[in-house]
Amino acid sequence: ITRSGLDRDEVIGKTADQLFPVTGASTNAQDLGVIETRSQIVDRLRLYSSGSGHRYWCLSSKFPILNDTGEAIGLIGISRDLPRPDERHHGYRRLLEYLDYLESNLGQNILVSEAAERASISVDTLERLTREVFHLTPKQLLMKLRVDHACKLLETTDQSITEIATDCGYADHSAFTRQFKSATHLTPRQYRSARGRGLHAH
Repeated sequence: ITRSGLDRDEVIGKTADQLFPVTGASTNAQDLGVIETRSQIVDRLRLYSSGSGHRYWCLSSKFPILNDTGEAIGLIGISRDLPRPDERHHGYRRLLEYLDYLESNLGQNILVSEAAERASISVDTLERLTREVFHLTPKQLLMKLRVDHACKLLETTDQSITEIATDCGYADHSAFTRQFKSATHLTPRQYRSARGRGLHAH
């Protein structure tokens, strides 16, 4: 309610697309997909934009509501803001070298296993620590860093989508667009049009 800028009575009955149009029509399509397939989504990392332009990450889960005959008649959606990293956690300092490596090599094809090895952390330990400190899997953490970087470039530069894809470590334009849309429900071009400078969108 706070982020939509509307009163409680104005929010009831509206879809996410109506409340947050900048997220694009695919939010509603995802909801319908959960209902049609009766499959759940658990802790998917999503980037949202408020009406004021503030970006914030959430962990979103969606569960179909079934009637007595097993038909899906609706869904329950829960989004919680991604908590701040727990800097007091004993593993936080152990992850700094890992994070530094990711941030310094975003334009490269990064393998989580290789990054863990460079930071002298086993993959199992890395998985545990990133969940405990950042509330994310190692792959989610890498995706977050890449999408944050892409958003910054889309908003502040006139680089082409292909150039931004390369700068963020994606092998090609389509792979970048796929993951960016998975995170934001917008294509990079749509995001730039809504939030960026609307310059080169090719």
